[in-house]
Amino acid sequence: MVKVGILGIGFMGTQHFRAYQAYRKARVTALSDLNPKRLDGDWSDIAGNIEGGGGKADLSRIHLHAKPADLFADPDVDVVDITLPTFVHAKYAIAALQAGKHVISEKPMAIRVAQCGQMIDAAKKARKQLFVAHCIRFWPEYATLKKIIDSKKYGKVLSARFWRISATPTWSWDNWLMDEKRSGGAVVDLHIHDTDFVNYVFGVPKAVRSTGVVGSVSKSCVDAITTQYIYDKGPEVVAHSNWIAAPTFGFTHGFCVCLEKATVEHDAKSGTPLTVHTATGKTLQPKVPTHDGYVAELRHFVDCIEGGKRSDVVTAQDARDALKVTLAEAKAVKTGRTVAVR
Repeated sequence: MVKVGILGIGFMGTQHFRAYQAYRKARVTALSDLNPKRLDGDWSDIAGNIEGGGGKADLSRIHLHAKPADLFADPDVDVVDITLPTFVHAKYAIAALQAGKHVISEKPMAIRVAQCGQMIDAAKKARKQLFVAHCIRFWPEYATLKKIIDSKKYGKVLSARFWRISATPTWSWDNWLMDEKRSGGAVVDLHIHDTDFVNYVFGVPKAVRSTGVVGSVSKSCVDAITTQYIYDKGPEVVAHSNWIAAPTFGFTHGFCVCLEKATVEHDAKSGTPLTVHTATGKTLQPKVPTHDGYVAELRHFVDCIEGGKRSDVVTAQDARDALKVTLAEAKAVKTGRTVAVR
């Protein structure tokens, strides 16, 4: 049994809390948040861009800590799950590692690439595991797409499109998501999902070419972006993300990937399930796992901790690469130039 302490009870904190309830090998033993209301179990005002926030929770059997340091010192905690705003991920991840805890941190890994290196070094020095929750690698439709591509059953990928569109996230504490210095904007907070998946499937690109919208719903953030990921020998890969959609639009994501012998599509908003259109005229709908990516990723991390093994799905270096590429994309938008990544 892996004992988990969650640091930060916002939208992602509640998502992780409920995901752990679905796995018998993990138990949430402690919580920490600066807001006393969160530690009372009243989460009714918590919202996000997908369903699952809000409600109330029974915390009667859980250690409640007002200070992060007390959570790190709790002997009934094996791993600290950090679901705080991005700009403090590195600070608290390093502190938890130095306190002898394994760490699971929400994505993005940090606000600056240098901080990622500091986190990795702290994990090595402490001899503890450091995981970053890039959930799209575990999201059922995307994980299934990766298997289809890797199988080479339908040949190589020729062209790929990914998209992720959200209403403006006005729900964040102190409106931190609209502050580029604290969130990195839509590129680092939202678009990084698809950038990381592109890295996962195709490798880190040689360079990025991006256009976008700056300061539309924020002061200086890149609020919308379209990126072409450049590889020496293809394929042609493009991803678009924005958080400038109207409030009633909600949220959607999806992809359309053209291989030599098939086209694979999925669109969350239209309800289009993962569908394979083959070159021979068949339309197939492969079986896709029913659990969500949060449950799958946290189960994987818990299994790695319990078994003392490294993740074969996402590493801290992968998370560092995702941030490095997204920051290059933001630079490309603001300079109007193609930006080298490696």
